[in-house]
Amino acid sequence: MKTARMILLVLLVLSLSVMAAGEMAPVQDQGGISMANLRLLLNSFAALGEGHIENVLRGLKIMSVTEEAQSGEWEKMRGVLAEFNRSGIKAAVVWFVQPNGSYYSVEKGLTGLNLRYREYFPRLMAGEEIIGDLVLSTSTGKRTVIIAVPIKKNGKVIGALGTSLAVEDISRMLDEKMGLPDNMFFYAIDQKGKTALHRLTALLFAYPSDMGSKSLAKTVGEMLAKPEGVVTYDFYGERSVVFKKFHLTGWVFAIGIVTGRPGQPIAELPPILSDLEKEIMAELNKMDLDVAGLARRLSMKDLKTAETRKMLGDLCRSYPYAVDCAVVDRNGRMVLVEPEKYAEFEGRDISAQEQVIRLRESKKPVLSNVIKTVEGIDAVDLEHPVLFPQGELAGSVSVLIRPESLFSYVLTPVLQGMPVEAFLMQTDGRILYDEDKEEVGRMLFEDPIYKPFPQLLAVGTMASREKTGAGGYEFRQEGSEKLVKKDVHWTTVGLHGTEWRLVVMHVRAGRALSSGEDAAKHRISSYDAALRTLAKNAEIKKALAGNDDARIREIFREFYSEHDGLYSVQWVDSQGTNRYGYPEENSLINFDTKTLKTASAKHMLQALSDKKESTFDCPLIEGETGTFFMVPVYEEEEYLGMIYTIRIKE
Repeated sequence: MKTARMILLVLLVLSLSVMAAGEMAPVQDQGGISMANLRLLLNSFAALGEGHIENVLRGLKIMSVTEEAQSGEWEKMRGVLAEFNRSGIKAAVVWFVQPNGSYYSVEKGLTGLNLRYREYFPRLMAGEEIIGDLVLSTSTGKRTVIIAVPIKKNGKVIGALGTSLAVEDISRMLDEKMGLPDNMFFYAIDQKGKTALHRLTALLFAYPSDMGSKSLAKTVGEMLAKPEGVVTYDFYGERSVVFKKFHLTGWVFAIGIVTGRPGQPIAELPPILSDLEKEIMAELNKMDLDVAGLARRLSMKDLKTAETRKMLGDLCRSYPYAVDCAVVDRNGRMVLVEPEKYAEFEGRDISAQEQVIRLRESKKPVLSNVIKTVEGIDAVDLEHPVLFPQGELAGSVSVLIRPESLFSYVLTPVLQGMPVEAFLMQTDGRILYDEDKEEVGRMLFEDPIYKPFPQLLAVGTMASREKTGAGGYEFRQEGSEKLVKKDVHWTTVGLHGTEWRLVVMHVRAGRALSSGEDAAKHRISSYDAALRTLAKNAEIKKALAGNDDARIREIFREFYSEHDGLYSVQWVDSQGTNRYGYPEENSLINFDTKTLKTASAKHMLQALSDKKESTFDCPLIEGETGTFFMVPVYEEEEYLGMIYTIRIKE
């Protein structure tokens, strides 16, 4: 036993020496770097990353043949594993697992958890070494890479030793050792295209192909298919990258430099996002002008008069989402508060609040993020300074707003019946508004409910850093445990330097044509013929005429399932209301298309008026461009409107 322990400790000392020898001089940012130098950096990055994993693997192999491990008894091997855990490896957990999947960890002993449902577990029990599988740790919740070896005794697997290495800790270690300038980056992706290492740790376990950049998505496929190479893509700026696949983990290691203008949008905003942005900014600007107007009127008046109180009350009643409105004196005390039920807060000192300090220093209007107010609620504060004619600060006018009420007031009428959802968040990740009220007030980067969804956290991180962008993530469908894939786009709204991210989400559904061009054209032609046939079907006519939602859904679902490549099949009635569509995630439901200001609505209404077949290409409100094919439907002499299909135009 002592010999085995000495061998292990010598190995660990050598391992740490190798890591120390891998220290690199910081790379100097001299405005450019050659591909040859990038390749050298890539080899150093991979040597450090794979070297650490290889040393951990060697340690596990040695321990697996010791007397302690061969005993199959946890108490006998616990001491050796504890020493291994203290050796400098970046482990979230060091563990021993039994053939039934129950396992022990150095920290907890018998965990009460089970690994038999992990994808790698059957391979491990079949005698295979596990090197590089990425999992969320069941015991710590950390993002980890699995390194594990079977314990074999007399040719039989009696258990296994493993480590769950924290990839966040490894990434930070690599970042410190490599000393790259700000315009350079590194990452590694596994065989499935998931991020295993990254300089920006928030992007760990994300799929780059889902981060909203079509050129990056295409590049990931190329990187996974080739042993090495050089690629260029756009991801918030043009990036040049060298990459190479390494044998031990099978990961593709990459290192690159931002060569183009950073911060540029990576995807065109869908029409609905632009519309929502305009609606929110129109409401914010209207309120801002009204508050500014009252502040100007008060510049020549005593702040605490009956007339001032009336004007303040009128202002507050103009905005149903306003909690209260106040006149604040130059010392930061609220001298008037409306409506009357909040008058008890008159005289309260708010001078220590960040936005009040900012206003007093700048003498300019301010908008806060969410604060805990003296009224005891979470709200945002819009304030305009009241200035004497000489320019001195007399005080301010304040409007306190519940952001969830403001955005519900603006967004709900616009989104009703549309196949998208929306939420707003501060750049620190606080959710200001969500249709699911349980989400409001949560902190995206801290709340435990979001931790199991690294792609969501990655997209949220990019949204917090970039004013506009796109991405995709998995999350639970509202009201259920079902996971759905959501495509998202975001932009920025706000006032006076305060920025909030407006995000629209669309649940991904439907399939695209995947065969060759000629075959696709033939199938499209047959689909159009099938829709014409459906328009003459007695059952669909009866269902449409009777507004039989259940039967319409059944018929549309059957049609959709029989025609791969459709985005949706829908019905717009003779009055212009889009009654129904399948799948609902891609359809307008009981939506008056006459209220839409998009090109697709114009074409749809024209076809509806002409009562003739029509086909056209138009942007979809949720993003992408669709090819519409519309066919009129009659029940005897009664015009029932048009049924139509949408296919995504590549």
